[in-house]
Amino acid sequence: MASGGRDFDEVASVRRSGRHRRGVIAKLAAATSDWYRAPHDFDWIINHRSTRPLTGMIRAVFGTAVLMYALTSILMLFSDLGPTGTVAVGWVFFVLFTQVLFAARCVLGPIPGKKFFVGFLAFGDIMTTSVLVLYAPVASLIGTVLFAVTGAFCTYFLSPRLLVAHLLWTGTFILGFGIRTFLSVMDGEVDYIDGPAVATATVVLLLATVGVPVFAQVAWTTLSNDAKRSVLDPLTGVFNRRGIDSELLDLWQQARKRGMSMAFVVVDIDKFKAVNDRFGHSRGDDVIVRVSDRLRRLVRHQGGALARTGGEEFLVALVGDARGMVDVGFEMVRVLCDHRDDIPVTVSVGMALLREDSALWDVGTSVVGRAARTADTAMYRSKQSGGNSLVVDEI
Repeated sequence: MASGGRDFDEVASVRRSGRHRRGVIAKLAAATSDWYRAPHDFDWIINHRSTRPLTGMIRAVFGTAVLMYALTSILMLFSDLGPTGTVAVGWVFFVLFTQVLFAARCVLGPIPGKKFFVGFLAFGDIMTTSVLVLYAPVASLIGTVLFAVTGAFCTYFLSPRLLVAHLLWTGTFILGFGIRTFLSVMDGEVDYIDGPAVATATVVLLLATVGVPVFAQVAWTTLSNDAKRSVLDPLTGVFNRRGIDSELLDLWQQARKRGMSMAFVVVDIDKFKAVNDRFGHSRGDDVIVRVSDRLRRLVRHQGGALARTGGEEFLVALVGDARGMVDVGFEMVRVLCDHRDDIPVTVSVGMALLREDSALWDVGTSVVGRAARTADTAMYRSKQSGGNSLVVDEI
């Protein structure tokens, strides 16, 4: 019986261990699939408030990286392991010329867009490979470490799918150059390194240029997604109070730079507690989402920002013509109240209007908080008058 008990325990342990391994593998596969399929928001990464001060540094790093590519090409022209023959040397000079143009664009131009980053990736991979194939076997294998540069940019600025494409290209040529070097050693063409050392170097290069970028981007993507979620309201998907703060400052700077008016609008659903009491909180959430979706469509056409700042309260910021923004405020009252809805509601809307010629523009960004408070007060005046209306205050 004791022996049978031990056998049963051992079998159960093996089964639990197998389930654990399958669980870990399944989680890893799911995480990899989520990472690969995740949408990549290039604009959010580049335009995020924490990234914006680094745009000058990003341009400088781009330019420096390209110049380092050029420097390695120049140095190899003087090496016995470098390119030989008129055609090979001529091609290297052509690549050098394009590298200098790329560097100048990076340093002197504005922050690159997504197409430039994709072009940089393709340029870096193709041009680097085309030069490395002209080198002696050992030099070409060592030179593949340059793929780490394009891999780094791809890791932080481009999508997982582009990173995978880069890594497939990189891994293929590292293996190819490794095999080429190994065969040269076996044929006696290279006598200052042995086969095991070549194999070791190939593995190390694969780990550095293929393995590290994957783990780095998975971590970077996770952090980026967490950062995005931290500024969004989980129910409606619009900004929360933390997220709108940054957007308000951006819109204020935009309006001041262009000499335009700015409106701060507070929207509150009338008698929302009665909706929850009568229909339940789940249906109340549906009403909030419906109001949010309609506001989002209005704001999208105006190029403004929208946030859910309380249970049934929203804050909208608009930039444009003063008369046009007041019309948008009336449109909010009209669109959000539709008696054909399964649970029709009305809203109280308060607007604080900062005209383009207001002296408050010279006060600085502190006027943003003042305007938001003024809009909130105007909303309460609308509610006290029975709701389903717009109250506008100029500041």
